[in-house]
Amino acid sequence: MIAGKFFHGLPTLFVLFVTKDLSMSAQFLSRWGVIGVDGDDAVTFLQSQLSNDVAGMAESQLRMAGLCTAKGRLLGSFFVLRQGKQVLLVCRKETIAALVKRLSMFVLRSKCKVRDCTAEYQVSFLSNSTLASPMRVQWDEQGNAKASLRPIGDSMPGFQIAASTEQAQRGHADDEFEYALQQLGIAYVSQATVEMFVPQAINFDLVGGVSFSKGCYPGQEIVARSHYLGKVKRRVFQATAAGAPTLTAGLDVWLSGKENEPAGSVATVVGFNGQQHLLVELPVEDADQNGATFTVKNEAGEIQLKVQPPPYDVHQKGSVFE
Repeated sequence: MIAGKFFHGLPTLFVLFVTKDLSMSAQFLSRWGVIGVDGDDAVTFLQSQLSNDVAGMAESQLRMAGLCTAKGRLLGSFFVLRQGKQVLLVCRKETIAALVKRLSMFVLRSKCKVRDCTAEYQVSFLSNSTLASPMRVQWDEQGNAKASLRPIGDSMPGFQIAASTEQAQRGHADDEFEYALQQLGIAYVSQATVEMFVPQAINFDLVGGVSFSKGCYPGQEIVARSHYLGKVKRRVFQATAAGAPTLTAGLDVWLSGKENEPAGSVATVVGFNGQQHLLVELPVEDADQNGATFTVKNEAGEIQLKVQPPPYDVHQKGSVFE
């Protein structure tokens, strides 16, 4: 288990809200949506498909999970909330259509339905809310929920899911939310990075997105082999590019002095406060080099990155947060 000390001293706590109550001030997240899985077999179906343990998850817990190909590469990543016979999967909106189609292919005789709930709900960022414990969910009698991520200090921003379109007229806050994820070292799959990474390459095992005891799911053998039989050689690191033009996920990352092939790739990127904030997948050995210089290249030329470790130990092997 990853000790909480790796997150000690960071500045905020982010909270997820799932609600139909519009009484709270929120800013629309245009890049995030919701997949709903409903029915008697919803939990057991997702247990056979996702990288984390859904069946062993209490309704009071928030978990992360990924959907992999047979080769262990991530097709999508989710924040997972469970209540009764319904499971909500919060993910990047542009990946939802393909993920719903993929999951629906494997429903077969399972008594559940996978559907895109984005038209029914809006996801919005909350700049300040209160929830005491990390990775926990509170449900109310109307089926509304609030759930916390990991602490980064003493304030508690978050996001909500609301069943009205009224919020759409308010300002967008995707950058603020995705900057928060970058600061926590939480990578996610966007359209540009579908099938680019195995879970360990984006530290999904280190942030609670993989169970190594839950049993089979697509790609499980590949993911487990990396965990049990070898050292994880590639991880994501935080990076910034001051004053750079807009960068995109999926770009190659280059190590100075090693120009024959890219060292790694950009997993996520967001512009915030005049800087580009990235999570970049790199060989741990290269990132550990003193004085190593990493760059990305686009139509604007070569842009140097300032790379640093995320707020947890990338040299260990991960396990599920409890």
